[in-house]
Amino acid sequence: MKNFLRRRVDIATCWASNRISVMDTLERYEDSYAIAEEFREWILNIGANNENLKASVLNYPKELKDLLDQKVNE
Repeated sequence: MKNFLRRRVDIATCWASNRISVMDTLERYEDSYAIAEEFREWILNIGANNENLKASVLNYPKELKDLLDQKVNE
C-alpha cells in the first residue's frame, strides 16, 4: 500500500502543478490558488483514511480544454 500511495502522490503532484501552471497562464490566479489549497488539503489527508481513497481522487476539469482552446484562438 505504501508504494501505491507514493505513486498516487507523484501523479497528483504532476497533475496539480500542471493545472496550476495552466491557470496562471490563463491569468486565473484565484483558481490557481484554490487548486493549490485543495491539493494541500488532499496531500495532508491522503493517508488518514485509506477506505475513502477513491473519494480523494482529483478529477481533471472538463471545461479546461474549452478554456485553453478559447485562449489559443484569441
